[in-house]
Amino acid sequence: GTLFFSVSKMVTVMKIKRKAVVPLETLCEYLKHTPFDQYLSPVTLTEFASCFDGVIKSRPGKEIALDSHKVYVVCQGEVDLSTVYPEVEGKVEAKGFLCRKRCGDIINVTQTEQDVKRRMTIKVGKAIDVAEEIITTGSGESDIILVSSTMKALNDFTAVHPELAAPIKAICISSIEDRLLTISFLEGIPRSKLNVLAAMCRYEAFDANQVVFNENSVGTKLYLVLSGTALVVAKDKLSSSRDVSSLSRPTSSYKRAIEKSIVLQRSFECGGNQTPLLSSAGEVTIAELSTGSFFGETALVFDIGRTCSVKTSEKSLFLTIDRTDFRNFLRICSTIEATLTTSIKKRMVSKLSSLGIPFLTGIPEEMLTSLATSVSIQEVPMDHIIFRQGDVGDAFYIIVHGSVRVETNHDEGTNLGTLGPGQYFGEMSILFSDEHTRNATVVVSSDKAILLSIDKDSFQRIFVSSNNPVLAAEFELRVLKHSANLKHILAHPLGVTSFRDFLEKEHAGENIDFWSAVEDFATCTCESTRMEKAASIWLLFCADYADRQVNLPHSISSKLDDFINTKNEFEPGLFDEAKKEISKLMERDNFARYKKSTEFSDFMSRLGILML
Repeated sequence: GTLFFSVSKMVTVMKIKRKAVVPLETLCEYLKHTPFDQYLSPVTLTEFASCFDGVIKSRPGKEIALDSHKVYVVCQGEVDLSTVYPEVEGKVEAKGFLCRKRCGDIINVTQTEQDVKRRMTIKVGKAIDVAEEIITTGSGESDIILVSSTMKALNDFTAVHPELAAPIKAICISSIEDRLLTISFLEGIPRSKLNVLAAMCRYEAFDANQVVFNENSVGTKLYLVLSGTALVVAKDKLSSSRDVSSLSRPTSSYKRAIEKSIVLQRSFECGGNQTPLLSSAGEVTIAELSTGSFFGETALVFDIGRTCSVKTSEKSLFLTIDRTDFRNFLRICSTIEATLTTSIKKRMVSKLSSLGIPFLTGIPEEMLTSLATSVSIQEVPMDHIIFRQGDVGDAFYIIVHGSVRVETNHDEGTNLGTLGPGQYFGEMSILFSDEHTRNATVVVSSDKAILLSIDKDSFQRIFVSSNNPVLAAEFELRVLKHSANLKHILAHPLGVTSFRDFLEKEHAGENIDFWSAVEDFATCTCESTRMEKAASIWLLFCADYADRQVNLPHSISSKLDDFINTKNEFEPGLFDEAKKEISKLMERDNFARYKKSTEFSDFMSRLGILML
């Protein structure tokens, strides 16, 4: 790994004599530990090493002056980076440690012509953004050796090897502050602060098909893709016996729910633009990240294992920020922490909704925004009791990472099942204005869990008062469970899909399709469109010669025939009698078998409803 930073305060340094040059073979060994090595062959590495003909030697504890027009490589020892930390009443002359550069790391103080002009330009009537001073000091126990190259030497090298110009330019003269501004939660940060953060970043280069990090490994960094392509992949949950046990068997509906659970992990590891990809044997490739994308920022906030793996598909260069260094940076720019947390919450909520996660289905955009600002993120360890049976309900929870176990105190403790990412619990006790008590105990069953929690007042405001029929249907299903009627199932879009899957197996799919078509007809507000829909429903489902004829009494079909062929205006309730008749038919002939089917159990499981 390597570090890159920019020092805005130019310091004049004496020219180094040639006699102090490090042997070429030694220089090559040092450069093999930098991101340059990923782009150099053995021959070009030797040529490139000859560009570094300057040397600085120092001792631990001594401040090191760096030329703002050179690129440095740490060959021996360690170099600490520090800056001046502001206090409440203004800036004080006190050094604050930021990060440490070690053997093989790059120290880049070169500024592009554009960057210099931007910093030197004075705009009349506007305050000048003065960059924070970056201080470099020798550290560790051994003496420090830095080698340096001028930009002229590097330009001469890339003139001979133009194919290497782009990666070397990216490492040596690109404005790192501009790169950081592409990260959403850093927008609006003053350049003086970005200059400090830039000093803490490092470049890391990876070869093609190389693993950046593995699923379940400890996350410590944010990555920004500067060049190349990275793939975000997750294990196939259906083929892994180590995953949390499901409440139902892996039918097609359940498989879709698991796939969505995997894709949900993108909210933890990916930011910026992503291209969703297809599944392959043993793993699911959930995103392709190209230049400008960033990933892994959750590691800056949460101490949890990676939820996905990331590997390169070609030679790639990343800009990285370490969690420890980032937390040091928060000491001079504390507002970023709240912005980052809000950014993560918004993406979590948006992802839960866009994936069709139950409970958030059908929530309008303005409600999602309100929800994102109202939720809290809770990080809880294994065996932590979130609440106990009998407690007064004061919050509702959505699982984003990890799993929880639901238990009751009856019969010496009964395990009702396990809930995972995208599922929720605790809403029943906060639906009511009085002090309703919890009817079960919920305990964290994974190594760690990340929960979005909503307090009772926010829950009442966002969900209960929203007049959302989908939410109302879920509440009723959670209470009724096996006692639910067909109307409760059909009030939920996932229920309609589930029941349609079952009826297709029973060769009765025309009934639910007729019901859906009438539902759509009744909501149509355009008279001409309503007439077209009425004719289509009649011809497809009701006429004597209909391709998908439903079983209507002659009295109802005759009435419809007469009305459609003689009237010029159709009321929204035209098919209500026929719809009621078909609903009775489905409930009488199919619904009892449906409630014993895997389609029903999968549907309830997707809603997070535990069936005893």
